[in-house]
Amino acid sequence: MKLLNFSEPVEFEDLIPGSHNRWGNDAVLFRINKGTAKLSTKYGKDKSGETYGFLLLDNKPLINNYGEELYCPTCAKFLSIGLGRENVDPGLIDTIKYSQELSNDITYTFENVKPMLSILEDGYYLLTRIEMIPTDGDGNFFGNLPEFKKLYKATADVYYKFHVSSGTPKFILPSQSVNCLNEDRVNYYLNQMKNGTTMTGLAYYYEGFMSTLLDGHHRATAAYIENKNIDCLTIIKVTGFGFNQDKKPDKIYAGGEIYDFSLFSKPERIHKYLKKVSESRNSKLEVDEVEELLKDCQNVWVHSAFPKSIDFGKKIYPDYLSIAFSDMAGDISDERIIEIMARRDDDAEFELEMIFKKQQLQEPEKAFELSKKIINDLNWKVLIEDAFRYLASIDSTEVEDIFIKYLIDTDYDSKDICRKIADEYLNNR
Repeated sequence: MKLLNFSEPVEFEDLIPGSHNRWGNDAVLFRINKGTAKLSTKYGKDKSGETYGFLLLDNKPLINNYGEELYCPTCAKFLSIGLGRENVDPGLIDTIKYSQELSNDITYTFENVKPMLSILEDGYYLLTRIEMIPTDGDGNFFGNLPEFKKLYKATADVYYKFHVSSGTPKFILPSQSVNCLNEDRVNYYLNQMKNGTTMTGLAYYYEGFMSTLLDGHHRATAAYIENKNIDCLTIIKVTGFGFNQDKKPDKIYAGGEIYDFSLFSKPERIHKYLKKVSESRNSKLEVDEVEELLKDCQNVWVHSAFPKSIDFGKKIYPDYLSIAFSDMAGDISDERIIEIMARRDDDAEFELEMIFKKQQLQEPEKAFELSKKIINDLNWKVLIEDAFRYLASIDSTEVEDIFIKYLIDTDYDSKDICRKIADEYLNNR
């Protein structure tokens, strides 16, 4: 395959161990100097003063977000689809597709995809592999990004009971319409999955819990149909740097993570270049440029429709809140649970709730046991409804017995949510 001839340098900076991020895989920190900026993020206002943001590929809008919420990290964003990847120069798409070789060694992969990385804006980035969930963060098929604006809760960090969980790359947005899906191609990948092949993709971290899928839409669709995840080679932009108490730079921010300068061999070089790039970058669009991009987006995919022969029904995936709560939980050892349940203060209530949610994702058998402990401990009635809701998701005669016992042992109360959950569960058995 003939690749585009990029001459701009893409420089390896350092390797960050997977123990320093939430997705658990090593990441290459690299620097772009004099990049082509074919893939970029721009902001501006239209003629009526409304604020817009665009993820652009080859000056074509892939994603369009809207409103002052753009600048609020804990505010969900309104998104709609842009022109789409199918309107981008084919040679550039070939370069992106070249990145799909699956390799366990991220430094080897980095060397292979250098031509593709030159499409980025100047700055520092991470290249890593992340297991993505092919949904919109609320359990719906990832490709269901409308041409009209839709609120995406997973585009924001999570603020819950005075605690904040920063977003992490976990869910995906499409960069092309569902009209581009080919049923035969999806079936091809479904057969590959049956033979044990891992589905892969290329993603660019957007914000919150969302990344934009640049390549791999058919593979991601097959993964969704089979209720599986997709292994994405992911590009994450370093968005800034921080200072210590002495006002000296000591950290960088990328993908919801904070990386201490002690991880890097040349931290001063990193800070100096980031400062230079941030001072010189021009991400602002003029009003006429915004209007032109919006004109491109209008009525492009009005007639988009899912192929009728493909099952896009809702699958069983964790949502963005489950991921956030799992991150907040921290250590979920038996020893910590015993210590928390003995404390019974406000902090303990929050900690046990987070642990319970994390167990549901990672250790369902332990979540089942913790549910029973919560139900049987009068001091933990505050979480009993959560325990009942979780048990109601399990098809089990033991759950049936627990619910029957609760109905027998408690007096009728029309406001008792647990009774309603138990009644509905037993009526459907």
